[in-house]
Amino acid sequence: MSKKNVKEEDNPLMSNDTEIKRNLHVDWGRQGAVIFAYIIVLLGYFGIVANTILLDDRGLWIPFTEMDPTVLFWTYKLYPQTFYLPLFLLFFICVFLTYKEDIPHYGIKASLWLVPSLIVEGFLWYWIMLLIQCRLAPNPGICILNNLAQPFIYQFAYGEGYLNIIILYGCTFTGALSGMKLKQFVRIKRKF
Repeated sequence: MSKKNVKEEDNPLMSNDTEIKRNLHVDWGRQGAVIFAYIIVLLGYFGIVANTILLDDRGLWIPFTEMDPTVLFWTYKLYPQTFYLPLFLLFFICVFLTYKEDIPHYGIKASLWLVPSLIVEGFLWYWIMLLIQCRLAPNPGICILNNLAQPFIYQFAYGEGYLNIIILYGCTFTGALSGMKLKQFVRIKRKF
C-alpha cells in the first residue's frame, strides 16, 4: 500500500468518490397525509366561516366590504351559526393526524401547529380583502397603511383574540389526545 492511498482512506473529503450519499428522505405517505389534512383544515375552516359571514339575515349575499372584519380573527363567535362545524372539522383532523402516527407525539405536534397556521391564514384573508377594498379608495396607499396593522390589533390587543386562540388550542389538543387514546384502545383490542 502506498502512502498516497493511506491518506485518501483517512480523509474521506480527499477521496475521488463519486457516490452521492442522500440523507434526506421524504415519506410522502406520512407527510402527504399531513399536508392534505392541513389543506382541508385551512380551506374548510375558513370556507365554512366565509359561507356564514357573507350572507345577510334574508339569505342574500353581501359584499365583503360590508362584512365585519373581526370575524376572521374571532371565529368562535360564528360557531353557533355554523353548528360548530369548524370546531368539529378541526377536532377530527387532529384525531386523524395523531391516530395515523406510530409515535403519538408527532401527531400531537402536527395538530398543535394548525393553530398558528389558522391565525396566519386569517391575517392573509384580511390583507387580501384589504387590498381589494383599498383599490377602490381614492388614495389606495394611505388606505393600506392605515389598515395594515388591524389584524395584529384584532388578534392581540383584544381579549377576544386570546379567547379564540385558547379555544383553538383546546380543540386541537383535545382532538390530538383523543386520537392517541383511540390508537391505544385499538392496539389493546387487537392484542386480545
